[in-house]
Amino acid sequence: MNASAPALPREDEVQSKIRKVRQFGRIARVVCAAIFGFGIVGSVAIVLIAVPTQIPGPIRGNGGSWDILNSLLNPYQVKVFAAVGVSALAAIWLASVYQLYRLFGDLAVGVIYTPENVRRVRRVGLLFLLLTVLMDIVIPAAFVVAHGSIEPPIPLDLDRLFPPPQELFGDFISPGLILLASWIMDVGLYEKDHAEALKRDADLVI
Repeated sequence: MNASAPALPREDEVQSKIRKVRQFGRIARVVCAAIFGFGIVGSVAIVLIAVPTQIPGPIRGNGGSWDILNSLLNPYQVKVFAAVGVSALAAIWLASVYQLYRLFGDLAVGVIYTPENVRRVRRVGLLFLLLTVLMDIVIPAAFVVAHGSIEPPIPLDLDRLFPPPQELFGDFISPGLILLASWIMDVGLYEKDHAEALKRDADLVI
């Protein structure tokens, strides 16, 4: 006589939450697809609009990035620099949105706790971190270095180039939390796989 296996504790609750996760994944996937599409169109539009736009001359005494660019480059070179910069930053941002799109796609079909999803969360954190470092540190520092090549020299306003400390700290919080979440997921997945391996070994012994 075969007895039916008893239901696991909280099984109904877990299945209900999985259905909610799948529903959320479907909605979030559509949102990411829309953001990705608008991001591509917006980036191309910015580049196309910037090409015919007349570049104003340097504003002496301002000491910001625009002043430095116009003092070092001619208008055509400024346009090329701006187009390349916008394209590079947009590519990093869109790559992170694509990783989220893939992640939510897995969640939508009920594939939740997998090594690939852990890697996707980690990639999003690293891409956000790269974007923050470039925008808040590398690019402003490059302008400071370039300022030393300007003849005749112009005033340099560091407050216009670098974000204030509290804003800089806030910009690093989001990628830090995402990377922390990926690390926690990785540890949890390892423990889950280890527990399942021990259970299989115990079943084989029995």
